[in-house]
Amino acid sequence: MKKIIILIYVILNSTFSISQEREIKGIITDSLKNPIQYVNVGILNKPVGTVTNENGEFYLNINNSFISDTLKISCLGFKPKELVIKSLLSEKTDLSISLNNYTEKLDEILINSSNLKTYTKGKEKTKTKNEVFFAIPSLKNLNLGSEIGRKFSLGTKKPSLLKEFKFFLKENNFESVLFRLNFYTIENNKPSKKINNTNILIPADNQLTGWITADLSDYGIKTQEDIIITVEWIKASEKGDKLSLPILIPSFSSTHYYKYGTHAKWKKYGSISTAMMLTYKQ
Repeated sequence: MKKIIILIYVILNSTFSISQEREIKGIITDSLKNPIQYVNVGILNKPVGTVTNENGEFYLNINNSFISDTLKISCLGFKPKELVIKSLLSEKTDLSISLNNYTEKLDEILINSSNLKTYTKGKEKTKTKNEVFFAIPSLKNLNLGSEIGRKFSLGTKKPSLLKEFKFFLKENNFESVLFRLNFYTIENNKPSKKINNTNILIPADNQLTGWITADLSDYGIKTQEDIIITVEWIKASEKGDKLSLPILIPSFSSTHYYKYGTHAKWKKYGSISTAMMLTYKQ
């Protein structure tokens, strides 16, 4: 995995070695002009992206090679929007982009609460020299919205009610960090549709490392298939440049997922896993 991490670093570092000459900034609002926080804003299928702050504001520094690409804006509960970057650069003022409310209906899953058993799956080992990074020091402010996750095989015979999820933070020198948990269906062995209908935000303050636990009881997340769960980095304090999870190699029967940047392409690695645990009832 060290070779994989080094390769990713070299490719991304060379991609951004050209001086960044353009800035795209603005605010994302709903149809009533209310700012939307933690919206994913990034270049489609490219490792450049960010997330709006609490006031719905964002900014991206890009170089000329991305002018013909597409900027995608997406957020849970809203219809995504795609805009050609060239057209945005012609604007002389900060952008104001509005999203329309939209909720995708998922198949209803009924669970009989009697005789449910509790199960836990995942990888609990944390002592490893290998790690996978959210934050890359030389590319600061370019990869908010990056995601790290793994597949959980729950089966299709019985519906599952998710109760608790935890992940292990190996390195963190930020004063404060905010994560978002995402729960995906699987299509073509990659994350597809989200099955959670609300944002699940997890803070990690005071340079916290170790296990971080999220109680899922109040969210009513149900599934009757295998799923992918990811941890998304959406906010951090100004000071800090290290943020990582331990990576276990080999981890047989495991599948690891990584997405650098908010609308970058997913990368999939077999027999690798981060330290993540899921508790559910079935």
